[in-house]
Amino acid sequence: MAFFAHIFVAVAVCLSLLTTVISSPTLAPRGGKTISLPLAHNADIPRHGPTEYFKTLKKYNLTVPDGLPELVEVHKTYSKAIAGGIGGSAPANSHGGDLLWLTPVGIGSPPQTLHLDLDTGSSDTWIFSTDTLKTEVAGQTLYDPSKSSTAHLIQNCTWSIIYGDFSTSEGICYQDTISFGNLSIPGMTIESATEVSDMFTETADMSGLAGLAWPSIIQTIPPQKTLLDFLPQVLSQPLFTVDLRHNSSEGSFNFGYVDDSLHTSDIQSVDVDTVDGFWTVTTTGFAIGGSDIKYEYSETRNVIIDTGSTLFFAPDEAVSTYFASVPGATYSWKEYGYVLPCNSTPPDFIYELGDKNGGKVTGTVPGAYLVYAHSTNESCYAGLQSLGEFSAMEGIFGDVFLKSGFAVFDIGNKKFGMAEKHLNTSNAK
Repeated sequence: MAFFAHIFVAVAVCLSLLTTVISSPTLAPRGGKTISLPLAHNADIPRHGPTEYFKTLKKYNLTVPDGLPELVEVHKTYSKAIAGGIGGSAPANSHGGDLLWLTPVGIGSPPQTLHLDLDTGSSDTWIFSTDTLKTEVAGQTLYDPSKSSTAHLIQNCTWSIIYGDFSTSEGICYQDTISFGNLSIPGMTIESATEVSDMFTETADMSGLAGLAWPSIIQTIPPQKTLLDFLPQVLSQPLFTVDLRHNSSEGSFNFGYVDDSLHTSDIQSVDVDTVDGFWTVTTTGFAIGGSDIKYEYSETRNVIIDTGSTLFFAPDEAVSTYFASVPGATYSWKEYGYVLPCNSTPPDFIYELGDKNGGKVTGTVPGAYLVYAHSTNESCYAGLQSLGEFSAMEGIFGDVFLKSGFAVFDIGNKKFGMAEKHLNTSNAK
C-alpha cells in the first residue's frame, strides 16, 4: 500500500458512491430566458497528450519544461489539418476526439456567427476580427464591427493576455450584442484581437473564447463587464450546466435551468472559492476502483474546474499513487507525462470534493477515459496527469473529468455541483 506520511493518509474503508447528498437550493424562476446548446462529436484528428499538457501550462502561466515545446512542434509538423465542416442550427462541435468543444455564437446586429470555446477557466470574451493581423489569421471566421449596427468602440480600452511561453494575445474593446441561440445580451464587452498567440492561429475552426470565469480576472484595461456579470440578469436561474459526452453527439451546454432528464442521481454541491477568479473547489481525497482503501489528503487541495482544458490534472501524489496500481504504467520523460498500455483496462479514479460547510461531491472517472492518446502502437498517453510536484497549482479538472458526470455551475450561489449520468465507456469513435 502506498503511504505518504507528510501528504495524505490511507484509510481502510470503502469510499461509498452513495454519500449523503448536499443538494443545491431550488432556485426560483427569475422571468428570464433559458437556452440549450447541443453538442456534436466530430473526431477528425489524432489526439496528442503532450500538446494538451503544453496548452494548459501556457494558459495558466505555469513553468513549461525544457524540451516540451520542441516535442509539440514536431507533432504539429506531422499532423493533418482539421477536416470537416461545422453544421447544424445551434450545435457545439467537438473537434479532434473531444479535444475542443465549439459553440456557434452570434456577435453584432445582424448576428455574425463565430464558433467559440466556452471556457470556465478565463473571463475574457475575445475573438478574431477584421482588426486581427492578416498574418495571424488561418481560416478563422472574422467579426467585422463595421457591419454591426450595435457595435461601439470603447475608447481607451485595451486587453492583453500573456501566456506561459511569453506569447501574447491582445487588442481593443467594443460593446456589442452577443447571442447564444435565442438568448441575446446587448452591450456585452467584445474583445477584438489585433494580435493572437500562435496556438490560437493554428486552430482554424475556433474564432475565439467566451469566458465563463469570474469577473475579477478579466484582462481589459480598464476592467469591463463579463458574461458572468450579464448572465444572472437575463437567465431564468443564474446558472449553467455542462453535459459533455464521451465520443458522442448527445451532450449540451444549458443556460438558465437544470434539465433533470440529463442526470440519474441527486446533484451534490460544494462551495466555490472565487478569490482568484476561477471556479475553484477543494478536493479532500480519492480512491482507486477495486480497492477498499480511501486516501485522504492531510491538507485539502484547491483545484480549478475548467471546460477549456482537455486533460484531468489531479494533485501529484494522487496521480503517482493511482499509476502505481496500473500494470505497465510508467512516467515517460519523452512524453512529459504518464503512459500506459493502450490495450489495458485501468481502474476507475474515484474523487471526493468537500467544503467547510459539510458539502461533499463524490464521483467516479471511468478508467476507460484515462486511456487518452496513442504515443506508439502499444503505449498511450494518459488522460489523468499531474501538473508537477512543484507546480504553483495543485489541479485543473478539465474535460476528461467533466465527461464523467453532469456538472452544474451555480453563479448565484457560488457552488459547483455534479451528478451521475449514463456513461459511454467505449473508446470507439
